[in-house]
Amino acid sequence: MAIFKNKKNNVAFVDIRNRKKYVQGFAFGAINCPLERFSKTIDDLVPDKSTYLILIGTSVASVKKTILLLSKKKYSNFHYIKDDYKAWSKAKLPMWAGEHTFCKAFGEWIEVSGNINNIYPKQLKKLHQKDMSSVAQIDARPKAEYEKFTLPFSKQCSGGELPVYLKDKKYNSQTFVVHCAGRTRSIIAYQTLTDFNFSNKKYVLNGGTQNWELNGFQRDYKQKSKIHQKKIDLARDKKLASKIQKKFQLPSVNQARSIQNCYSFIIESEIKKNTTPPVWKKVNATTLIQSGDKFIAATNTPIYIFSEISTSAIFTVLWLRRLGYPAIWHKNPPRKNLTRMFNKKDFNDPTYFFPKRHKGNKQDAKGYLNWEHQLIPTFAKWGCPNPWLSIRSKQLKKVTHPLSKVYAKTILKKN
Repeated sequence: MAIFKNKKNNVAFVDIRNRKKYVQGFAFGAINCPLERFSKTIDDLVPDKSTYLILIGTSVASVKKTILLLSKKKYSNFHYIKDDYKAWSKAKLPMWAGEHTFCKAFGEWIEVSGNINNIYPKQLKKLHQKDMSSVAQIDARPKAEYEKFTLPFSKQCSGGELPVYLKDKKYNSQTFVVHCAGRTRSIIAYQTLTDFNFSNKKYVLNGGTQNWELNGFQRDYKQKSKIHQKKIDLARDKKLASKIQKKFQLPSVNQARSIQNCYSFIIESEIKKNTTPPVWKKVNATTLIQSGDKFIAATNTPIYIFSEISTSAIFTVLWLRRLGYPAIWHKNPPRKNLTRMFNKKDFNDPTYFFPKRHKGNKQDAKGYLNWEHQLIPTFAKWGCPNPWLSIRSKQLKKVTHPLSKVYAKTILKKN
C-alpha cells in the first residue's frame, strides 16, 4: 500500500481478469488488461519498464505466465497482491465497478466542482417544437456513434474539435445544447466551451439520449455526419491554442528528444484528414479522455500529444492533466526518429455493464445513470471528497493522480 500512497511513485495497477468479471467489481485504480491479450497490450499500457507494476486478479497459473512474459519484456519492477482479491476484500480496501469508471467519475466531478447548466428532455422537446434557428444542438460523440443514433436536430462534432468547429461567426449569437449518449462527454464538451472562452448561453442535455428515451421521446437513426464539410483556419486555431495553453499553464515542447518510455498519441481529426505518418498511436481526442483506461495505466509517465488541429491537442492535454496525468503538447509533427512501435489492433469489448442501456432498455438506462451519480459520493466514503483539482482551477502546472490521494486517505483511516 505504501507504493500507492507516495504520489512521486510511477504506478500502474493492472487487473488481468477477463473484462466481464472486471466490470462487476475491481480495486480502485486498477486498469483492465485481460490475460488473453496481456502480451500484446501491456507495452502500450505501461511503456516505462521501470514503473511499479502491480498485478491483481491473478491465479497461480497466471502468476507464472505473467512472470515469464514480464521478464522477457524487461520489466524490472513488477509485484502481485498477496492472496489477491480475497485479501483486498477482507481488508475493506476501495472497490468499485463499471466500464471506464475512473473517467466517468471524473465527468461527475466536473459537474460537482464546476458550474454546469442542464436542460432536461421535456424542456428540449419544447424547443424542438418551436424555433430551433437560434440553437446549435451538438452531439459530442465521434461520427461512428452519431450515425448509429442521435437526437432530432443534432449536428455532430466530438468534443476535441468543438473549439475549431464552433469558432465561426454564424455561431456567435446561438445557444449551444450539447449532448452525448449519457453524461460524461457532454459535460466535458460544455466545460470545454467555457475553457475556450465561448460566452454563448449553453446547456448540457441531462442524461443524454438515455434520459431522452426514459422520458418517452424517440431517437433519430437517419442522420449522416457532415463534419468533413467544415472549413477551418489552422493559423487562427493555433493562436487560440497558444492562448488557452497560457491560460492553464500547460507544458509544451516543439520536438521531444525521446518517447521510448513515454505515451505518445496523434489526435485523429474528423474534420481534416491527417497527413502525419502513423508514427504514434492514433486516437480520437474525446475517446482518449472518456475511456483513457484503454490507453493509459501508469500514473506519472509523460504523455506527448500532437494534432494538426492545435486546439484538439490543447483540449487533450488540458483534460488529461485535470485527470492527474502529466500530458504535454507536442507542437510540431513528430520526426521519424521518434517512431514508436505499438499494438495496432483495437480491442472493442462488448458492453457488459448495464449492457442494454443504449438499446432501448429503460431499466438498464436508468440503472446506468443512477450508477454515475453515486461515483463522487463513493470517494467521500473513502475519505477523499476532493480526488481532483476543482474544475475551476487554472493551476495545472503540477498535477497529482487520485490513486495516491485515495490510498493515502485509506491508509490514514485504517491506522
